Amino acid sequence: MLLGGHVRKSDDIVFLKENGFDFGEVVLKDIDARHYWSGLDVHQLTGPDFRLIAHGPREGDPTSLTNLWENYHPALRATIDTTALINANFLTVHLWMDPRYVSGHQIIEKKKAFKDLFLYAGSKGITLSLENLSETASNLAYALDEILSPSITLDIGHGQLLTLSNTSFEIIAQLSGKIQHVHAHDNSGGKGVKDDLHLPIGDGIIDFEAVLKALLASGYNNTITLELKRHELLVSRQRLVSIIERVVANLAT
Repeated sequence: MLLGGHVRKSDDIVFLKENGFDFGEVVLKDIDARHYWSGLDVHQLTGPDFRLIAHGPREGDPTSLTNLWENYHPALRATIDTTALINANFLTVHLWMDPRYVSGHQIIEKKKAFKDLFLYAGSKGITLSLENLSETASNLAYALDEILSPSITLDIGHGQLLTLSNTSFEIIAQLSGKIQHVHAHDNSGGKGVKDDLHLPIGDGIIDFEAVLKALLASGYNNTITLELKRHELLVSRQRLVSIIERVVANLAT
């Protein structure tokens, strides 16, 4: 398993490398971030043994098709361009497609937008990956049903929101072959964005041992980003590694 953290500035790469992380997930949250990273010599920063992937901007109003086509779609195309410039080959994006909150017509338009962006990213050697927000496994399957070799970023923290039980379990059970990246952070459950607390691992209610057991049993052995503040990374990595080691030992018996 490869563990990484968020990268917002070049010194985050230095921190992650000095502390033995395997990769960094560059947060391309807006035009300023895209300009910042486009102007850096990323090769010099990373060296040959440290990988970068990327994370796109927030969606904005998820129910506005004007926002989708006039703002978010062009922003994501620009984000794909920046991802290519920093030699990252994987980009996670948000497109909220939960039919409890987004209409069927809006979801259809988002599917069109994602398909166009997926193909554009592929032309640049980049895998575009859809992150779960509050969607179920069937919601995600529908969102990606027109995509050849679709990719999902499983956000374990998001799986705890707007639900009675963490939706990570059903996503793993039904879509494990599509999960290519994982986000890990804790929370106390809840009903909205304000409850997406991004707490250190073990400081909330998420049963990481159960989720990771299901994930590893499915064959997953790829990247996990700890979506936390820099000062929370080392303790959370230690906790996560301990959980993974315990799960692996139990699965081997």
